[in-house]
Amino acid sequence: MVGLVAPVVALAACSGESPVTADPTAPAGTTPAATSTSTTSTTTAAPTTAAPTTAAPVKYSTRTVKAVIKDPQLGHTITAMRVSRGLPFPKNQPVGAEAFEIVGVKVEFAAGSRYSASLDPKMLTLIATNPKQNVAPTAEFGKAYKADPLLTTKRDERDRGWVFFKVDRGTTTALRLAFNRPAYAVSTTDKNIPAKTFSVVLTK
Repeated sequence: MVGLVAPVVALAACSGESPVTADPTAPAGTTPAATSTSTTSTTTAAPTTAAPTTAAPVKYSTRTVKAVIKDPQLGHTITAMRVSRGLPFPKNQPVGAEAFEIVGVKVEFAAGSRYSASLDPKMLTLIATNPKQNVAPTAEFGKAYKADPLLTTKRDERDRGWVFFKVDRGTTTALRLAFNRPAYAVSTTDKNIPAKTFSVVLTK
């Protein structure tokens, strides 16, 4: 069994907000002269623009879980085994690193034996509560983490591997894994199996 390998990354937060100072107005002086002239000086401060607020990067962490989805009609069992958050972005994707966080989930597929219905990683989505998201897996990061990918699993077969998702930066800890079963027509009978979504809590 090959585990997920993630490089160690030092995260630092910095603040670039500049202080704004205003010069106090000195009181006007008086002179004993018969004719006096008063001068009013007005200073207009340059407008300041607040720096945009960005969510702090999530610290890398991996936890072991046991979150199980069962499809009683097809006999499939999907088990989430590990969840990794705050995975470092590849160095050639600085824009993505500013906008997204990478979440990795190690999953075991156990396809049912009753029907010739395969399990495919594309049937999975990651559901986030805040902000609300329903994210499809991406195949662009597996090689970067030297992780065994989750593969399509045929009837009565098993496979274990990782799936990766890009969620919005600042996504809270509440995550669910969903299995989106497509509709099937059983060729040997007139029975149709409707599409259905099953989900399970990964982290709270």
